[in-house]
This record gives sequence, structure tokens and C-alpha cells, in this order.
Amino acid sequence: MKSEIERYIESMRHEFEAKLQEWVEIPTISAEPEHRGDIERGADAAVDYLRAIGADAQKVETPGNPVVIGKFITDKDRPVVTIYNHLDVQPANEPQWLRAPFMFHKDGNRYIGRGSTDDKGPALTALFGARYAAEQGIPINIQFVWELEEEIGSPNFEHFMKNNFKNLATNSVVVSDTIWISRGRPAIAYGLRGLVPIRLVLETGTKDVHSGVTGGAARNPITELCQLIADCYDVTRGTIRIPGFYEDVAKLSKAEMQNFLASGFSVKRFKKAHELRKMRDGDDADVASRIWARPTFEVHGIVGGYTGPGVKTAIPYRAEAKVSMRLVPNQSPGKVYRLVRKFIQTRNPDVEVYPESFLAPYLGPHTGPYADAAREAMRTGFGKDPAFVREGGSIGAVVTMQKYWKAPIVFLGLSLPEHGYHAPNENFDWEQASGGMRMFARYFEIISGL
Repeated sequence: MKSEIERYIESMRHEFEAKLQEWVEIPTISAEPEHRGDIERGADAAVDYLRAIGADAQKVETPGNPVVIGKFITDKDRPVVTIYNHLDVQPANEPQWLRAPFMFHKDGNRYIGRGSTDDKGPALTALFGARYAAEQGIPINIQFVWELEEEIGSPNFEHFMKNNFKNLATNSVVVSDTIWISRGRPAIAYGLRGLVPIRLVLETGTKDVHSGVTGGAARNPITELCQLIADCYDVTRGTIRIPGFYEDVAKLSKAEMQNFLASGFSVKRFKKAHELRKMRDGDDADVASRIWARPTFEVHGIVGGYTGPGVKTAIPYRAEAKVSMRLVPNQSPGKVYRLVRKFIQTRNPDVEVYPESFLAPYLGPHTGPYADAAREAMRTGFGKDPAFVREGGSIGAVVTMQKYWKAPIVFLGLSLPEHGYHAPNENFDWEQASGGMRMFARYFEIISGL
């Protein structure tokens, strides 16, 4: 005989899929100003749905994009758990998309479309788990904070928290925006890397010039930026050459390294899941520590010159490189930025350095009652004990929530490497959604007694 939660999950599948389709087909792209209307439409759709299923909900304005708040209040004297997700998405202009990215497509148990796994699918999964807990009378209050600027570094989330955190007091926080090691190998993150994104701009003239007439005398800003980038880090090993960059990096404890090794992480599976043809050399332990516990320097794009068919023999007057550094615990974004800017100005004083929104790294506990509750809940949802690992990505709101709420933060992510975070053909699936609903329902039940 099926349990109550299993019957609930089966009965909710159609509604889950219909709502995920509706949300995926709203292109809530926070990085592109022309989609501001879609951002508002996405926030309104979220508020409407929360209210339709019995939650109190509102859209809270900020100097940027709004934040959606929802609440299932069972008794004001009961403990409160806050669930954080984001409803904004990355742009979807990659040529590898097999279908229109904002047209939801169901392929068996897979749900394809931008935002399906990052982060609308997990947000809906957590909501359905919370809805079940509320309907079953679990003695806990559940509130939702859904952001719409996470993909651009959460520039206005602190404004939201500063003005609302007292009215949203909470005993703990759950974040569902992280990735497992592999399907069938659940993972709970307890750390996030920080982020320092910058733009490097060099102008050496006022117009493109003929390379036959001026070549050999005119400075080429593209090649100068390439040289500068090569000076910043060793492309073969990935090590950063900027003096002082590693000074504050926290060393991994033996216990953490043992957790990494016991997690089941495999370079072979990692390479396959992310469709990487080539990787830097390293065994499982080395690569796991690189993606979870070491800082990085990456170039995301270089803009400048002629990019049409064939070759146009002109020397560009302007070039821009888009760069970021992922930081690990104990590194300060401000300090790292100052070190990088000083290094660049020393090597090429004509390069202008423009900072974007910074994010600090985060390191939380992986032991204690909330970690134990997360472990038990994930075992209930998916039948296996999770590995406790760090996350290679960044979630700016986490550091801000810790600052204002000073409450335990637990990561109960549902995404898989093959789901394609920030990639073409992004997808989610019913196996993760249904297991996630079981997981969240059990988690709420356990922490209601803490």
C-alpha cells in the first residue's frame, strides 16, 4: 500500500509540470534590461500561485528587481523555517539549443527549458513539499523568499534584507540551488565560493586602422589583453600568478578531504556529465579540491575587432575582456580586487579595470542537528546517505541572509551535473522532483521538533 506522501506526490505531478511550464516560459532574464517586464510578470505569477494554494504572499519592491515572499503560518508561536530560491535565469543565446529555450518541452520524465533546474524546478519542488507539510499539520511555520536578481550577483538583496529581516524572523534557512555529484549520489553543500567579476578595457585609438598601413607601429588592444591575462595566471595548471592572491586561502582539514574522497566524486563522471573533451590533469582528490576549495581565475569572453566571415585586416582600437575570480573561505573580495587591480596597473597602466558586483565566500557547519536532519531527509527522499561537500559556485544571498538572520543555513539541492546549469538544453526531471518532495516533507517534520 502506498504511503500518504507517495499518493500526494503522484496526485501533484500534473500540477507540478503545468506550473513548471508556465514559469519556464516567462523569460525572467535578470542580466538583460529589456526583460524587466518579464521579471515583473514572473514575480506576479509566483505571488498568484502562492495565494492560490493558501499561502500569504506579496511582491516586495527593491531599487532593482522585486523579491517574492510567501508564508504558510500554522501558529505564530511555532518555529519558522525559511526557504530561499531564485526565479531569475541566465540568458539563453547559445547556438547549441535544440529547441527554443523558453518553450517548455517534456521528454518522458525530463523537463527541458531555461530555468528548469536553475532554479524554478527546485523552487517548485520545495514549495510542493512545504504545501504537503502544511496540509498535514506539521507544527512548523514555513516562509519563502524568492529572489529575482541572483544571476547578476544579488545587488539589491541586502536592501531587501535590511528593510524586511525583522518581519521575516526565522529559526533556520534552507537553500535549494546546488548540484549533486552525480545521479544516485546525493550531496549536501556546506560551503560556497565567492566571486569577483571584473571587466578589463583597453583603448589605443579612436577607430580601427589598416594593418598594412599601421601594423608594426599601432598597438593592438586584443593582443595586449591576451598578454596581460597570460601574465595573471598559468593556463596549464590554473595557478594564479598575482602576488598575495593565495595569502588568505583557508586550508582544507583532514576531515573535509576525507569527506571529498568518500563522496564518490569521479573525474571520469565529472568529465562526461559536463561534456568536457579536455581537462587539466589531476586525480579525483585533486580535481575535487580544485572545484570546491581552491580559487580560480577565468576569462569568459574577449570583445573587440572584426568577427565576421573571413579576415578583415584591420587593427581594432578597443578591446574588452570579461574576467572573474572564484574565491574560497577567508579570502576577501575587496582585498583580492585591490591585488588584481594593482597587478594589472603595474603590467599595463592603460588598461581600465571595472568591477562588477562582488560576492563573499561562505562556509557553514556540516555537523549538528540541522545537518543531521538534512542527512535523514535526503536519505528518506532518495534512499542513500548524502555526501557533505562544498559547492564550486556562488550564491550572494546566502552571505547576506547569514549576516542579518544569524540562523543555521542548510543546502538541500536537487540539480544534477547533466541538468546543464547555465548551459544550453538545461533540464530537470521527475525523479529529482518527486524525491525532492519526499525529502522536503521529511525535513520539515524533523526540524519541527528541534
